[in-house]
Amino acid sequence: MSSNRFWLRGVSLEWWGLAGIVLMALSLRLWGIGYGLPFIYHSDEPRYVEGAQVLFKTHSLDPKSLPERSSSTFVYVANAVAYVPYYWVGRLCGVFHAPTDVPAPTMLEMGVGKTSMPSTFLLGRTLTLLFGVASVVLTFLIGRRLLRSPAVGLLAAAMLAVSPTDVVHSRYVTPDTFLAFFMLMAFWGAAGLSREGNLLHYVVSGIALGCAVSTKITGVLMAIPCLIAHFYRTRWRGFRGPHLYVAVAAGCIAFLATTPYVFGDVRRVVRDVLFEGRHYSGGHAGMEGDTLRWYIGYLWRVEGLAAALMIVEILRALYRRSKPILFLAVYPAGYFVFISSLVVRNDRTLLPMTPFMFLLASSLIVAVWRGLDRPRWRVWMRPALAIVVAAVLVRPLPRTVKDTVRMTALDGREKARVWIEENVPEKARIGIEAYTAFVDPDRFDVYAFPRIIAFPPIWYVQNGFDYLVFGHWTFGRFLADPKRYAAEASRYEVFFKSFPLVETFRGGGCEVRIYKVR
Repeated sequence: MSSNRFWLRGVSLEWWGLAGIVLMALSLRLWGIGYGLPFIYHSDEPRYVEGAQVLFKTHSLDPKSLPERSSSTFVYVANAVAYVPYYWVGRLCGVFHAPTDVPAPTMLEMGVGKTSMPSTFLLGRTLTLLFGVASVVLTFLIGRRLLRSPAVGLLAAAMLAVSPTDVVHSRYVTPDTFLAFFMLMAFWGAAGLSREGNLLHYVVSGIALGCAVSTKITGVLMAIPCLIAHFYRTRWRGFRGPHLYVAVAAGCIAFLATTPYVFGDVRRVVRDVLFEGRHYSGGHAGMEGDTLRWYIGYLWRVEGLAAALMIVEILRALYRRSKPILFLAVYPAGYFVFISSLVVRNDRTLLPMTPFMFLLASSLIVAVWRGLDRPRWRVWMRPALAIVVAAVLVRPLPRTVKDTVRMTALDGREKARVWIEENVPEKARIGIEAYTAFVDPDRFDVYAFPRIIAFPPIWYVQNGFDYLVFGHWTFGRFLADPKRYAAEASRYEVFFKSFPLVETFRGGGCEVRIYKVR
């Protein structure tokens, strides 16, 4: 009787621990979810919001109806579905009378926009947030199932809950958090089919893979561990059984359901789904070059010891020939090699592999803790391990909090916007570029350019411009690497010398410069 009570209490503590981690993950992601609103500073969010609204309002399956390319269609479909209850609640409250009453954002240029109804963005951000928190739960379940250790699952889930990379991207209407969720979901199914091979696990893996590919083409990489799990258990008999084909059918159905545009123009959809591959292998100003070194440096600076512990655990698994750990390492190792071979690099690209990194790091910590059999080792090793646990959990937390505080603070773009509103005469002709302050087109004669250097300084003089507004997230990427971008950097320097600087505004990690055109 007493052993049963102890078992029940153990289960209770395990799930209470997960509940606390989920609450922490939810709190960190909710804090700052209103970033920038009603102004839109993220470059990709407006495209997904507009695409979801088009699908909700028109039900058109023609990919040409989308604002831009139709890649990452899962985000469009998921957000369009979310608009159904949103619209009906608004209609009951008298806010909407028809779907067309849901307002689209006003975009002047990339990263420069405004929405008359911030709730349209909060809706999509909340959906992303829920998938981000669900990823924390899935991370726990994978550690518990594959490694048969609730401790590994809880520690990895806690690492993901406070991860700066995961927290910040759980607040945007973008595909990366969705992709991470479906990678975990597919792997959870693969972990089950490698052991038991239930039909449910095949269906779950297939659905997750289909949704992952409709989110981003790189989701197809998770098929590798799924196939390894299947053929490890069945050997060559796996070709004869129905389970593999059920998984393929489930994946195809999920892909078609979340990529309905294939029924409108399949060639365009295939071309657009492959866009991300072309983009990452082609280049993106300010996010290209020295990819491997950049990713290693980012993981060490931002995620701390977890990356180093992951490598040690993979080496330990190779030495011990630990099949569960090696199986867990297949995806993150292969994915990291793949993304390191591309030209473009950024933090969100790492997002799908970070939960697996935390699982491997947690596995090492728990294994070392349990392996301390000699009493004299416990005296000093367990406190040392406790310090390591504190480091992997506490070190990223200040970065997460700092990033959130920066997002919620009054940044340079907002300061510049207010200054323009208060100091620049109405109807003044103002030129702005991407990633800078929003200038009200109803009050001023606004011309937006991807980069102001598209025309020489004399052009702005001849065309009667009064002010030019430069954003650091546009010009800064060129000035930071003048060797790679010599032409662009020199053009910006010419502009900065040609006109007098009126004001410089800093804050929130960005800088805005306003120049007077003479």
